[in-house]
Amino acid sequence: MSGTETTAPMETTPPVEDDGLCGSAGAIVDTVCAHFQQLESSSQTAPANKIEVDEKLYSRQLYVMGHEAQRRMMKSSALVLGVSGLGAEIAKNVILAGISSITLLDPHPCNSFDLGGNFYLSESDIGATASRADICRPKLADLNPYVTVSVKECGIAESDMVAAVLSLIPTLSCIVVTAPLLSHASLVRINAFCRQHNVCFIYTLSMGLFGQVFCDFGSSFVVADKDAEQPISTQVESILCSNPAVVKVLEDLGRHNLESGDVVQLNRVKGMPHLNDTSYKVRSTGPFTFELLECDTSSCSENASQGYVTQLKQPVTISHKSYEEKCEDPGEILMSDFAKFTRPATLHLAFKALQKYRDGHAGELPSPGDTAATLELLSLCKNLDSSENSVVNSPAEERLILHLASGSRSVVSPMCAALGGIVGQEILKACSGKFMPIDGFFYLDADECLPENIISPAETTGKSRYDSQIALFGAKMQQQLLDQSYFLVGAGAIGCEM
Repeated sequence: MSGTETTAPMETTPPVEDDGLCGSAGAIVDTVCAHFQQLESSSQTAPANKIEVDEKLYSRQLYVMGHEAQRRMMKSSALVLGVSGLGAEIAKNVILAGISSITLLDPHPCNSFDLGGNFYLSESDIGATASRADICRPKLADLNPYVTVSVKECGIAESDMVAAVLSLIPTLSCIVVTAPLLSHASLVRINAFCRQHNVCFIYTLSMGLFGQVFCDFGSSFVVADKDAEQPISTQVESILCSNPAVVKVLEDLGRHNLESGDVVQLNRVKGMPHLNDTSYKVRSTGPFTFELLECDTSSCSENASQGYVTQLKQPVTISHKSYEEKCEDPGEILMSDFAKFTRPATLHLAFKALQKYRDGHAGELPSPGDTAATLELLSLCKNLDSSENSVVNSPAEERLILHLASGSRSVVSPMCAALGGIVGQEILKACSGKFMPIDGFFYLDADECLPENIISPAETTGKSRYDSQIALFGAKMQQQLLDQSYFLVGAGAIGCEM
C-alpha cells in the first residue's frame, strides 16, 4: 500500500453554524482550519480503546452521533474504488467526518468527463500519467490530519483491481465502489467476499442526472440506535389486573408512540410495587394503551394508579440480501420522489441493462449522442422487462432510458454532491452502527432538467472541463451558463457546496 498522509498549515477562519454532517463540508473545514496547527502527528498512535474525541473539531457531529458512535467511526477504515466525481465527494465527506483511515483505489487516468464533478482535477491532468487516486490523495489528506489517506496501487486491468480489492477486504469496515469499473460478475464476487468477512458493501453510480445506490451490510448487522431519538417517556394513568398487564397512559400527555417489540421500564407505580425498576417488552394496542408481555397482574387485588414508563432503547439486528439477489428481485425500493411513483422500477431496469451493455462492450459505456448505442440499450431494457405490467410502456419511459445511455459518461457536480452526501451517511452508519441503513437499492434523478432529445455527438471535445455538461444539455446551453455572473454571499457550509 502506498501513500502517506501530508499536512500543511492553513489560515484560521471563523466557524460557521451548521448542524449537518456529510453535506456540511464548509463548516467542518472551517473548524479543521482553526484547529489544524494544534495537532501533533503522534496523536494517531493512541490505542483504539483510548481514542479521545476532539470535541472542537467534531462538535457539530457529536450533537447527532454522540461520543460512542464517533469513537467507533474513529476506529473504522474504508476503501473507495473509483475516484471520479462521486468517489472524490464521498471520500471528502468521510474524511471530514473522521474515520480512522481511507484507502483510494483507482488506477485510471483523468479524462475530461471527470472534471465535471471532481473538484481536485484540472484540465492539465487530462492525459497525465498519474492516476486519479494519486492526484487526489494529497488534497484529500489535507482535509483532516486525524485521518490516514492512502492509495492502493494496482494494474488497470479489471482482474488486477479485483485482486487488490479482495486483498484489502479483511482489514476494512466498509467498501464503496463508486464508478462503472467492474463487470457484474466481479461485483457479485466482491460482494460475496464482503459478506463472508462481515464487511459492509456499497455500490453507487452517478451517470448524468441519474444516480444509483446499493447497500448490503450483511446477514446480521447490528444497529445500536436505529433513529437517535431520545427515549420515550410518559406518565401512567393505570395498569389493569390482567394477563398480560394492560397499561394506559395519560391522554393529556399525548400518544405513547411506542411500537410493538419496544422495551420499557416502570418506575414509581402505585398499587403494584413489584413492577417498579423492571423491564418488559410491549405490544402496542392503541395510541394510549399497550400490553406488558410476560407480565401477569391478574392476581393483584386492585388496578395500579400513577407511575412513569420509560423506553429502553435496544440494538436491532438487520439482515440484508446480497447484490446478486437484489439485482434479480429488488423488492420494495426506497422512494426518493413520491411524484415519480413508478420511477424506481424503471431506473432499476435501465441500470441493469446498462451494466449488461458495458459487460458486452469491453467495459465501455455509450458515447454522448451515439444514437445506435442508446437504441441498443433501449432494446436491452425491453428484453429484460419480463414483468407482467411492462415497465417500459410509454414514450416518456423510453426518453428516460435514451438520456441515461447518452449521458452515462457524464459526471456533474450537483448529482455527485447529492449522492455523495447520501452515500457518505451510509458509510457513517456502517462504521458507527447508528441509524438504519438503506436496504438494497435507492435511485435518484433530475430528468426534468434534461432537454427533450439527446445532443449531437459532435458537441463534446474530450478536452474541456465542461464536456459532462455539454453531453447532457448541449453546447448552446453551456455557453448560456458561462455568460452568467452571480454574487454569492457567504462561503460557509452551503456556500462551499454551491
